[in-house]
Amino acid sequence: MGKESLPTVFISHGPPSLLLEDIPAREFLKDLGKVYRNANAVICISAHWMTTKPTVSAVLKHETIHDFYGFPPELYQLKYPATGDPELAQKTANLIKNGGLPCEIDYKRGLDHGAWVPMMLMFPELEVPVFQLSIQQHMDPEEHFILGNVIESLRHEEVLILGSGGAVHPLGYAPLRPGAETDQWACDFDSWLTKSVVEGDVESIKNYAKAAPYPERAHPYPDHFMPLITTIGAAGEDARGEVIHHSWFWGDMGMGAYEFIN
Repeated sequence: MGKESLPTVFISHGPPSLLLEDIPAREFLKDLGKVYRNANAVICISAHWMTTKPTVSAVLKHETIHDFYGFPPELYQLKYPATGDPELAQKTANLIKNGGLPCEIDYKRGLDHGAWVPMMLMFPELEVPVFQLSIQQHMDPEEHFILGNVIESLRHEEVLILGSGGAVHPLGYAPLRPGAETDQWACDFDSWLTKSVVEGDVESIKNYAKAAPYPERAHPYPDHFMPLITTIGAAGEDARGEVIHHSWFWGDMGMGAYEFIN
């Protein structure tokens, strides 16, 4: 990348077994890392770190959190001991506080699989420092959008703001399994989301629970949608959205990825 402000990026990280699957989403993430290999750092907003207040992680060397169960044993042996960036984490916390929001710093927490799985594919040589920003348990879309707004300036320092969740994440509703067909309701939600992203319809995305078709099926719990909203907020006013990947996994799991730039 050049020296201009980086876009913000949202990716669907899928299950941890993405690392073992020969599917398009896996290859996409490997290629995406090549695009951003010169980023100064990555701040990952993962669906798998929820707190009562915005929190940034500020460790020097990350432990690998295996926060899942029922997957192949080899996944639990994987380690991604990435370098953190405590100084940048502190700066991010200051941005959030200066933006009128509360913020805490966690000096111990490692990377959850929403962060280390895509990072392992994007930056397998641990070549880019990474730290995390939590989502909040109240799951309020407007507050997550504002959270993105207040960290927008990180893009100007060539920090990749990476949201990690799921375009369609029906865990708890749809019986996800290998070889399953994609249901029409999932396609309808995905088409609505794609259209909203490309048209820059931020208000509809923030109000997806009312504006989208089948939101209760596509996101029975909204944790995997909030990182998208924060990513859009961090792109700045009048940001343009672009679909940079589209595929399905295990039937109804949408693996879409989007890039936002203004």
